[in-house]
Amino acid sequence: MLLWENKKKKFLNTLKLGINPFRRFVATGEIKESLGVVPSREEFIEKISENVCSNDNFIQPIIGDVGIGKTHLFWALKRKLSNKMNSIYLSLEQIYRKFYFNLYSEIIDEIGIEELRTITRKLCERWGANEKKFGFFRIADIDNVRNNAWSELKDQFNQHRALRDVINIITAHQLDPYKRTEAEKVLLGELLNVRELSLLGVHNDLRKKRNAYIMLRIIIQNSELGNILFIDDFEKIIGILNSDEETEEVFDSSWLYGSEQTPESIEAQKLIDRILELHKIEGLRILITLRSLDALEEIKETISRKNEKLLLTFKEPFFLVGFQKEDIFYFYKKHMKQFFERINISDYDELLDSVYPLNKEILNKIHEKTNGNPREVIKAFIKIFNELAYYEGDPEGLGKEDFSF
Repeated sequence: MLLWENKKKKFLNTLKLGINPFRRFVATGEIKESLGVVPSREEFIEKISENVCSNDNFIQPIIGDVGIGKTHLFWALKRKLSNKMNSIYLSLEQIYRKFYFNLYSEIIDEIGIEELRTITRKLCERWGANEKKFGFFRIADIDNVRNNAWSELKDQFNQHRALRDVINIITAHQLDPYKRTEAEKVLLGELLNVRELSLLGVHNDLRKKRNAYIMLRIIIQNSELGNILFIDDFEKIIGILNSDEETEEVFDSSWLYGSEQTPESIEAQKLIDRILELHKIEGLRILITLRSLDALEEIKETISRKNEKLLLTFKEPFFLVGFQKEDIFYFYKKHMKQFFERINISDYDELLDSVYPLNKEILNKIHEKTNGNPREVIKAFIKIFNELAYYEGDPEGLGKEDFSF
């Protein structure tokens, strides 16, 4: 009994220091979420995983309210498919400009330098790098390799100068020891000066839109694993397209951009075009999250005006719903387990089983008040533990009426 009381006291003292178990919990595309999936979502994750693994080149809409856990879904999929897929999270707000260049950088961060080197090596081997020139040193015939690459790729891309640049960079990376460093800098998304570009014999690095797209497509299509692009809050594009209808402008820009569109809506249209062009990349699965079915229909309507055939690539949407009651219990215990380990409380099973310092009545009330919305659930936990930090005495007997969540 003394040991049990000591554990409770240590836990409550930690709360009084202002250390809240649920603060800074919301996952982002950059901050890894490690708690896994609540029970009711395991089947949901399984369905998406099966869809991703059994299909190529599709767009899968996922619909869910704000705070429903769409970014947590990304991390769950990434963990589940880590041996089969490269999973890239994309926030349109972060890569609104330089779309292909920024997307390429995200993909390189995901696959890593060793995989990148493997891809360029295998490409050069396919293009004939193992066929050596006659002579004393028996080196690879770079010109022949480049010609073979050109013959293979020229019909896939209509920007031929950009394609030449990309071929020169890939072949220099593997076959020219004097230019390998500069070539690898380009492949890693670094920017080159004029002298370095001249040394490689190229006109542009990946700052140029077409160069970035061609390199992106070649790398993805030749990567060992499949590739998932997870685009969060896709309906923000619609918000930009419609902003000119909702905002009164002091400056009339119609004499520059025409009476129908604002600069923002023009950029949004270009962004849609670039995303749709990704569909040409073999083996790329695109998952988009939206807040409503209406937003999806508006997206489809916009796309149909550009290319109605692309609507065939859309899968039926999946709907992400809130936590069930048992999910909240699971989520609470899983998170508190990590917290107890972090503050060096061992043998915490009794604390978890009793959901101390809360109780089943409080957890059920949280589900009722939040409708199972994960973000609202977390906010409720944060508020409760903030209040517990100022509570004098043992909170074990407190009920749902004692908290203001």
